[in-house]
Amino acid sequence: MAEEIDDSGFYRQDFSTVSDWEVFNAQLGDVIQKLNAVEIDATRGSDTYQLNYNVHTETFLVHKTKICVSFYYSTILEQRERNSKDDNTYNSMYYDLMNISRTFGPPLKTSNCKCLHVISSLFGLQRFVVIHPHQSNQKYITNPSELCFFLSAATVVASEYCTVPIFVQIYEPKLNIFLGVGMNATLRTNFDIVVLKQSPVDCRYLSGLLQIFKEKLPFSNVQPISLSVRNIYALETIRFRYPMNVLFLKRFDVNGKKGIGDKYKSWDGNIALPCGYFPDSGTDVYLVYSWVGISEIFAIDSPLHTDFVPSKAHICNMYQTTNVDSYLTSCLRDFLKLDNSKEALETFVGRNVTDSSDGVNMVDARYHLTNPQIRQIRSNNKLNIKEGYQSLKKIAGPLNESELKSFIAFMFPDLYPDNENYSYINDIAARNIEGNPHRIKSSPFNSLSSRLSCVLVTCNAHFGGKNGLAQLWIAFIRELRFIWNCRLSIQGISGGFPDTRTCLLNQKLQMLNYCIERSKCRKYESKKYLSDIGSNIDLEGLVGTNFKEVSDETGNETEDEFFDCTEYVPEGRAMRLGDENILDSDEPLYIPITQDPVPKTDDELQADSEAMLKLGSGRNELLKHIFSHSHFTLNQIGFNIQMMSFSLLSDMEAFKAANPKGKMEDFIRWYSPKDWEKDEFGVGQLSARMRIPDNTWQRVWKQAQPVAANKQKRLFDETTEALKVLSYLETRNIAEIYDMVIITALHAAIIKFKGILETEKILDLFEYKIEALLNDLCHISRADNTEVFDIQQTKSKIEGLIKRLEEYEVQFYQYKCFEQLTGYPDNITFEEIKCKFKEMIENQNSCSINNAEDIGKHIITSYGGELHSNLVTKEYVLRVRANEPTGPHFLRAVVTGEEVRLCGAFTENTTLI
Repeated sequence: MAEEIDDSGFYRQDFSTVSDWEVFNAQLGDVIQKLNAVEIDATRGSDTYQLNYNVHTETFLVHKTKICVSFYYSTILEQRERNSKDDNTYNSMYYDLMNISRTFGPPLKTSNCKCLHVISSLFGLQRFVVIHPHQSNQKYITNPSELCFFLSAATVVASEYCTVPIFVQIYEPKLNIFLGVGMNATLRTNFDIVVLKQSPVDCRYLSGLLQIFKEKLPFSNVQPISLSVRNIYALETIRFRYPMNVLFLKRFDVNGKKGIGDKYKSWDGNIALPCGYFPDSGTDVYLVYSWVGISEIFAIDSPLHTDFVPSKAHICNMYQTTNVDSYLTSCLRDFLKLDNSKEALETFVGRNVTDSSDGVNMVDARYHLTNPQIRQIRSNNKLNIKEGYQSLKKIAGPLNESELKSFIAFMFPDLYPDNENYSYINDIAARNIEGNPHRIKSSPFNSLSSRLSCVLVTCNAHFGGKNGLAQLWIAFIRELRFIWNCRLSIQGISGGFPDTRTCLLNQKLQMLNYCIERSKCRKYESKKYLSDIGSNIDLEGLVGTNFKEVSDETGNETEDEFFDCTEYVPEGRAMRLGDENILDSDEPLYIPITQDPVPKTDDELQADSEAMLKLGSGRNELLKHIFSHSHFTLNQIGFNIQMMSFSLLSDMEAFKAANPKGKMEDFIRWYSPKDWEKDEFGVGQLSARMRIPDNTWQRVWKQAQPVAANKQKRLFDETTEALKVLSYLETRNIAEIYDMVIITALHAAIIKFKGILETEKILDLFEYKIEALLNDLCHISRADNTEVFDIQQTKSKIEGLIKRLEEYEVQFYQYKCFEQLTGYPDNITFEEIKCKFKEMIENQNSCSINNAEDIGKHIITSYGGELHSNLVTKEYVLRVRANEPTGPHFLRAVVTGEEVRLCGAFTENTTLI
């Protein structure tokens, strides 16, 4: 019989093959099992909707479509009271559904609660899983068969692991429609969301919702239903008029009058960054009235009558949301985009626009220095020199003559006395110490470099972008060339050596100013150049410290005169070294007049360090080699070693000139006292390192001739160094200019905002935030340049800093709107309004108010009966824990106009089915 059966005529199905549904079940089960192992701190929280939520997502391929499984969980869970940890009927979702503290989530979506998933706000759940299409998919779950595929898988996995509810997202994500299931050993809860665009009238009030809810409850339920109601009222948008305000620029004033920003001028008023807010900025205010945990017996809410009116509310909160754009932070963001702009200045302004040959042809520098009309010539802003001098080339760019004049006159007020007087403070360095306690590597406040940085940022944002910035930069360098040619001191720049505690731009300007003062002293002998200088030379490193110079006279630089010590007349003496005498002689020991040490800026010091590193361990031998010859082979060593070698030789020659009978021991007693040791009997001798035979100190001493400082070749050529500074500034590209000024601009922006808060007397509300900004900026500004520092990481930190500054500016705008809303100063005191606003910024832009007092009373009186017409959203939450063994039931209804969103969670006993 079996032989007569044709096997080929039958359809064969291999039931041992695993289906796609079973594969997905296994994958989903593995994910749930792995995520259940996540350790979560169980600590008590007051407001559970302020918890931080984390999400873990894994992607699978189902039917050739990417499907994501996301597990949402709060990092802090409430402490729960349980009779027994082995209670199988217990489940975290049941606790969340019945938890009265999780009745209402945030009424408004803000930046602080973006991590709060809509499921958590609708059902109050702290742990749940969502199955949803991958964001790259344009196809959503709309087919009933697909929904059944995933929902059945969710049911199987939930029944097996009994931990968290699993939801399936259907339709477009923006609709926020989910279906879910949660189970434990005996109970099953179905989660449903229904949206009615045109709902029946009964569904918009509590009376109709109670009827729907009771129909879903088992007949055995006799417990009263717990109700919670929340009404949200929207008030009119409040606007605070703070138009754009920029110092010295009239085009931004309102109707020819001074802007409101003049009110906020303080000692930092010369920070030339724009402040104010865009005209469309505004604050939306919402009043939220809540009734939580009341019985259905004591509540009436129908189309004809309602007990839920603002005057009878149990809880009243006020929320603010702002749509604010600040000129200050938007200006900084625009400037931040220049960090990768490698365009040269020639691209925007052409070539040779700052060539000194096309500028002021100096015939007699003394004439320009002493001419009393020189400032009047510059005040005309013709950008030329009268009396036969050629006109400077016009700089191409979007800035017109008037705007360019305003910028330049602001930075160089002493050269343009007919303009508004924005004079510099007298002691830039002292003010920098006072105003920069965080030691940020920026520019001193109200200095030329600080003004230039702020003006460049403003110019980039509002005066032609990179083109305007390049035009202004070249005009600035042109002014510097004029100042250098006329040997005028640079106002707004402190004297002395470049201060390496400041930014590189300020150091370059300090170097130029130092060169000008040196040139004036040297060429015109107008005054003695005084400085305190010391020296302490280390044998191996040749490092200098302090010694004193009382004169800087210059003689013939090209002629060297050498004399025998026995015939040499002492010269170049500054003062006697205490009561010390020359060894083995009764002649006093004199401190010589020496040359100034060579000033260096950060980039030059960095170049010198790199040269030293390239020498490696052989640098000491190389030093010995160059000191063993009468003429140095300086092309074999780094510039840093050259200058230190010259400096040591110069000091030794000056010492021999001042002390013809002096010995090396005498030189060491003055130059490096730590290398002069005395025994217990008071007998002095050189230190052990100085007694090494034929060491470098001895070699240099033998080569040194008695030559006074004023007859030595100069260690520092101010003309060369000044031209180097000007050339350096001229050859920067846009990105390099950005690097030089960004820290100063950020520092100035923070201080400017701080000054506004001080004027409003609310700095104490923001002080810790401002201090945190300054600390972070200090860290960014002092990043070690020798390390491999990620440029993108630095940019990310700066972006984060600007974002935080913008957040604080938004809060200040909220404060001004808050003043208007509360009727200050008529209805509330200054201390009360500060206290309320502090509560608001600490509680996600919300604060509690009382209808019968202060703010609430003022609002109710102002709006009167119109408040009801401003009702935008009603929210009802119905919950009951029915008689065992059915478990809890939950219904949330969100009514917005004619639309109603119903979110239900109803539990049934699986053992009875």
